[in-house]
Amino acid sequence: MNTNNELDLQKLFVESLANDNVFMVATTVDTGFEWQAVDECREKLDKNIKIVKERGKIFFNVYWNQFAQVQEMRSIDNVFIVADVRKFEFTETSKKDDLQLFKDTVHNDMKLEKCLNAWKRITGFQGKIYPTAEEYNSVEKDRKLSNTVVESTTVRGRKRGQDPADAKEDEILRYRVTCERTGKHSFESADVARVIGGELQDKYLWLVDLSTYYLEILCKLVNNELVTHLRVTHESKHRRNITCFGPTTLRATVCYNLLRLAHPNPGDIIIDPMCGGGSIPIEAVLAYSHAYVIGGDIHPKAILRAKSNFDASSIASKIDLLHWNVTQLPLKDSLVDIVVADMPFGKRSGRMTDNRILYKEFLTELGRVMKPLKGRAVLLTYDRRSFSVALQTAGDLFRVTKTLGVNIGGLQAVVYVLLRTDIPYEQFKPRIYKHALRKSLRVFWCKKTNPC
Repeated sequence: MNTNNELDLQKLFVESLANDNVFMVATTVDTGFEWQAVDECREKLDKNIKIVKERGKIFFNVYWNQFAQVQEMRSIDNVFIVADVRKFEFTETSKKDDLQLFKDTVHNDMKLEKCLNAWKRITGFQGKIYPTAEEYNSVEKDRKLSNTVVESTTVRGRKRGQDPADAKEDEILRYRVTCERTGKHSFESADVARVIGGELQDKYLWLVDLSTYYLEILCKLVNNELVTHLRVTHESKHRRNITCFGPTTLRATVCYNLLRLAHPNPGDIIIDPMCGGGSIPIEAVLAYSHAYVIGGDIHPKAILRAKSNFDASSIASKIDLLHWNVTQLPLKDSLVDIVVADMPFGKRSGRMTDNRILYKEFLTELGRVMKPLKGRAVLLTYDRRSFSVALQTAGDLFRVTKTLGVNIGGLQAVVYVLLRTDIPYEQFKPRIYKHALRKSLRVFWCKKTNPC
């Protein structure tokens, strides 16, 4: 976080404090797609809304009646209410003194009531967030006597506590504090979580539970600035749509951001020639219902997986699913408006040696089926070298309008946004033939001059 962002973040939070109906919201987004989230936020909330953008996150203020619109955003993964933003003057030498600053702040200055009430209403939590000392002592005594452990909700192998909406009216809020820390400090992240969590328990009489919690409090400490978040989303939004996952299933939020880069219009024909489990076609139909969507893949298992996901999302009738080869698409010339594809990375899917040939033939085939001047392609890949070589081969057919560096599963990938030029495909094909002819002649003369 740079200095300007720190100042903007504090200013934004101060503005939220001035009105009881205004709340500061933080949303996470896949790294590299922050501007797509900013654009969607302005499109769905207010074109003049103030937004602070950080790596993988955006902050903005909303009125209470706008929370539903925030939760409908498709570009973001998680939603948090920002409960507190403040700076500290650490000694950087005394761990005890530095941690005492957190204790004093939570005890004397941190006021969470406004945001806690909003969190309760948004999540549908029916339990008690302000229990009495008698209620707390009674429950805590029963927990120690019974020594029972409630099984936490497991979301496809990942624990995210319990859904707040499932809480009973007589339950006291169970919570967990998590700390993410950046910079040089005299303490560790676990120390911050322990100290703040302990003070919150003393202050609000909540029950500490690291696995079956209803509320997760995320403390983000960057150098000397602490931002305290209350998690709203029980499950990340990127898990929507898909029930049958494959080895390289693309996150739904990534699919939406890729589609946004293509700027679909009503009536556009959108295809994903390498649809895999169907993440992109499903998101295209849900987000752009007035477009005509086609998905296809060469692998029979991918077709079956995509069909299962289409059926599960009840939109199977709105997507055409085809078994095809991307180098020989069964489509007419100049038919397609938009192509959005997650190309083989050469890591978990495919090999880079195969990509060198596949990418060239794929781009050339896209040049045939896409509409001149209007056709847009948004292609995600990790194999930059193979794509660059392919783009040189099909360079006259496309113009690169934008490139984005994005983080996909820990890999630094690239999104290429291409615009189809006005070069007719028929005029381009002779250049391909000439290139192949020159290559054949080189091979012929090489064999003739250097016989085996």
